[in-house]
Amino acid sequence: MKKITLIAAVCSFFAITAKAQKAGPYTIDASVEFDSPKGHKVAEPMAYGKLGIIQVNKKGLESFSFQLFSNDLKLKKENTVEIEKRLGEKVSDDGIGMVHFKDKSYLFVREVIKNESGKFEGISALEFFPEKLDFGTSSKNLFLASDRVQATMDGFYGFDVSNDETKFMCNYTLTPKEKKDKLSKEIVGFQVFDQNLTKIWGEEVEMPYTEAIMDNLSYTLSDDGKVYLLAKVFDSDNRKETGKDKKAPTYHFEVLVYQKGSKSPKIIEIKIDSYFPREAYIYEDDNHNIVVAGFYAKKASTVSYSYNPFTGFGGGSPGSIDGAYMVRLDVEKGQTVKVNGGYYEIPSEIIKSYASDREKRKLEKKEEKDDSNDIGVDYLKIRKIYYGLEDGSTKILAEQYHVEQHTHTTSNGGTTTSYDTYADDIFVLSISKDGKLEFVTKIPKAQHSNDAKGAGLSFNSMITGSTLHIFFIDNLKNYNLPPTQAPARHENNRGGFLTGVTVDPKGAIKKFNLGEIEKYETNFFIRGFVPGDGNSLISTERKKKMNKLFSLTVKP
Repeated sequence: MKKITLIAAVCSFFAITAKAQKAGPYTIDASVEFDSPKGHKVAEPMAYGKLGIIQVNKKGLESFSFQLFSNDLKLKKENTVEIEKRLGEKVSDDGIGMVHFKDKSYLFVREVIKNESGKFEGISALEFFPEKLDFGTSSKNLFLASDRVQATMDGFYGFDVSNDETKFMCNYTLTPKEKKDKLSKEIVGFQVFDQNLTKIWGEEVEMPYTEAIMDNLSYTLSDDGKVYLLAKVFDSDNRKETGKDKKAPTYHFEVLVYQKGSKSPKIIEIKIDSYFPREAYIYEDDNHNIVVAGFYAKKASTVSYSYNPFTGFGGGSPGSIDGAYMVRLDVEKGQTVKVNGGYYEIPSEIIKSYASDREKRKLEKKEEKDDSNDIGVDYLKIRKIYYGLEDGSTKILAEQYHVEQHTHTTSNGGTTTSYDTYADDIFVLSISKDGKLEFVTKIPKAQHSNDAKGAGLSFNSMITGSTLHIFFIDNLKNYNLPPTQAPARHENNRGGFLTGVTVDPKGAIKKFNLGEIEKYETNFFIRGFVPGDGNSLISTERKKKMNKLFSLTVKP
């Protein structure tokens, strides 16, 4: 273990004070610039309540550097530790990373183990002690998959933590034996543990449908240790979303429930009448109900869809979205229950607000041609769902986000590919405790990036009580924008100002200017901020080989 002397660094730190930026209920504080040990990559900071904020820096799996800051961003101490000898012989940094549970913290790594039966891989965990800024003496292998694990765009292993933060689940897919999707059924592994690394259960199960028919969308682990798999299932392997009449979908969503002692799931179909489900988000609420919420369309898709090949954050829903739906699962009966009717339509007047004259004319023509005078919203993607708020409401946050891919022919006959990423208006839907639509509001923005990642685009958010707070980088021309005008475009990495938006429990909006980005002397990728202590978001921003820890706080 190697310790770094901090006398000079600490003196320098306290000799300089960073000036806070304030606007309305928001305050942005920044530490002074600090360095990380040579060769150590800056990772996300982690909030540890009253202990403070721990900045994590790592050099692969050779060593970790930890810097402990107080919650008001003053450096308290740091420690650099070598961990190679504490891990197995063959580990890789493409595992899950560091995770903080209710009472425990671990580093999870991918590990390959060779024994008399062959070579297998799985996940190992090394405990982290935040008070010591140090790891335990040796890692523990949690499980080994029965065969090769298939790599995906998001890595080799999925990971989910229960709502009460006392359990976690690793999931993975084995490399298929059949190359054709029409013949292959995925073998998915579920390994469930408590926060003390005690195994609760684990199984590798064959999916009930072929890969040509079934898309696994997401997973959630309930407090009682069950795994809920949300899937999109087509009627046939041609994967068309509707038949020739285009009146009803030829696919549906299902939830597959897996639990200890059984490889066969209970299957619950998500019924939303004859509508076209576009999005689905599954979670367990504070009353231990399993809820599926998402978007629906009344008609088949007419919009082409470009998938973001570089980041799972991208994408966008093809086709116009007419509204949101919400259902609760009755697991015992194997059915769904609509939450007070279950459908929450986005009003046309909200969609037409903050649109250009040309866009309004197009929307009005579309409205006139439609039998129900529906307009719909294109490329709408759920970003966050807040539930269990003080007033009992649920808030759905969505964004118009999509990536366009362009192929160009070069002078020598070859081809090149370029991308454009667009992150536009934010929609907020508020659903009351008794399941009624309270309001829908639209927060205008128009962001663009000449790449497929769009690292500086989109937004972040937090909740205080039942008040919603949204943050994004915007064009200064949009600060006092009236609903009759369309927002000016903000180009990524070209300045802009940090916008704070307050949405109160009744849907009233207030906008605040938190300053131009140049004054922060960093990239300020607001999308990458993570929850801090209490009412704050935190991030370590890096520029010119130096780092600053930022805290964006809402006054209580």
